[in-house]
Amino acid sequence: MTIVLACALLLLTAAVVLLFAMMGELASRTTGAAPATSAEVAPLEEYRLGAVVNEWPKTLAALDTDSRVVVLVLSTVCATCAKVATQISEGALSAMAGKVGVAVSCAERADGEEFVRRNGLSETPTYIDERGGWVAGSFSVTQSPTALVFDNGVLSEGYLFTSVTDLLREVRPAGTARAAV
Repeated sequence: MTIVLACALLLLTAAVVLLFAMMGELASRTTGAAPATSAEVAPLEEYRLGAVVNEWPKTLAALDTDSRVVVLVLSTVCATCAKVATQISEGALSAMAGKVGVAVSCAERADGEEFVRRNGLSETPTYIDERGGWVAGSFSVTQSPTALVFDNGVLSEGYLFTSVTDLLREVRPAGTARAAV
């Protein structure tokens, strides 16, 4: 009986070790697609570099007048995006007013409108992008939070990020001052 119990305990221990190894492997694969910590800004790997904005959505049309603008892509189902939205509503983008817009990717328009309301984004130019039609369709961007940098309407840079402050250290629209460190 003792041998059977010892074998069962050994088998259970091996199963737990294997489970943790599998979780570690999964974590290493998924964190490579997004910044691992809030202090990182990573270049976006899959997007349509050089894509031209044929027509800006009406709520972001004011950005079309600037030579260099940033569109932050947030999702209603992303916890990090909600944190980024809070940073925006707390004034993290104040030095870049008029040069930054937000595209909120969502399944349904009501979800996007609720996200904007709940996170205080009503003062920021925001486009509700149902089913990612504009962002995924025009620029092949399917991750969030993402920063898309446009020079004269041409997508020139893309970044994954977890903190607006960290993002501002890496990329700023022309004519804006660096964020205070």
